[in-house]
Amino acid sequence: MDRVIDEIILVALCLLLLPFAAFSGAHVAALLCAIVVACCFDVYPHARLRFAAAGAYELAALFVPEFSALLPVVAYVLFGERFWLVRLSWIMPLAAALRTQDVLLVPAAVLCAAACLMAWRTKRAGEERERYRALRDEQQEASLSLANKNRELMAAQDYEVRLATLSERSRIAREIHDNVGHLLTRSVLQVEALQVVHADDECVRGGLASVGATLHEAMDTVRKSVHDLHDDAFDLCARLEGVIGACGLDDVRLVYDVQDVPLPVAYGVVAVVREALSNVAKHSDATRVDVSVIEYPALYQLIVQDNGSRDGARSTAVDVPTAQAGIGLQTMEERVSSLGGRLRTGYRKGFRVFATVPKEPSKEKS
Repeated sequence: MDRVIDEIILVALCLLLLPFAAFSGAHVAALLCAIVVACCFDVYPHARLRFAAAGAYELAALFVPEFSALLPVVAYVLFGERFWLVRLSWIMPLAAALRTQDVLLVPAAVLCAAACLMAWRTKRAGEERERYRALRDEQQEASLSLANKNRELMAAQDYEVRLATLSERSRIAREIHDNVGHLLTRSVLQVEALQVVHADDECVRGGLASVGATLHEAMDTVRKSVHDLHDDAFDLCARLEGVIGACGLDDVRLVYDVQDVPLPVAYGVVAVVREALSNVAKHSDATRVDVSVIEYPALYQLIVQDNGSRDGARSTAVDVPTAQAGIGLQTMEERVSSLGGRLRTGYRKGFRVFATVPKEPSKEKS
């Protein structure tokens, strides 16, 4: 856009010089030819056409002095070329026009020099703009990369905090179960033994019965608290990663997109994935396994897909008892059926285990 504005200014300045000379039709032809040359340089990228148009105009200026009045436009477009000989080729027709002693030669020469300065300024401005855009893009890319790394660090930090919290809850549950639970169990046994010893003393037996009831209530409360802590400490994603790490397969990829899974469903998913990966390791020639656990508005979906072949599965499954393999699939189907879901298995670009478990009605409404 800057080039077009500069060219319009140069054409206007050249036209302002024409009233000071004898106007002729050659000036109109020079104007039209100069516009054609400028359009060739601005629109058409082929170098031969550009040089041919500029050379033709300069050749015409050698024989028709009126063409020298529009030489500043040609000097402007030629200044962007690579070689200095091409850039300054407008000097030859301008020098040849000296024999005519035209009054427009001096202003035309000044305008040619000004056109070169304008072309240099426009070129530098374009380079600075390109450099600014590159710098802006690099800065924006660095900013996006930094923001992405910050999100990853925050996600990793949240994950570590959650793992630490779950680990601490699990430790507390174990401590309560191993220490407080055993002490309460021993106290219950001691009270029951004292009830047998003092069976004849109604007063003592009644007091011991009251103490025993309190201990039983405390035992139930502790058991419930331990179960709650253990349930809260269950992380399905971490359990699946642990199962994948222990399955013995090299390339197992997990896609996990679940927000909240009920414990029975979580235990069932872990059991099905463990059995499916075990079958792949024992009976398949697969080199890759994809495990995906995805939550939908009405159901949970589990897919275990390997890239093994039917022939490879048969050849590796020869030494495995058929009943044992059938029991594994039957166990997975029973697990899913107990949750109200459905399990389908078969070959689809490898062996595929596909299970869906519906959500409870209360969760669907919410």
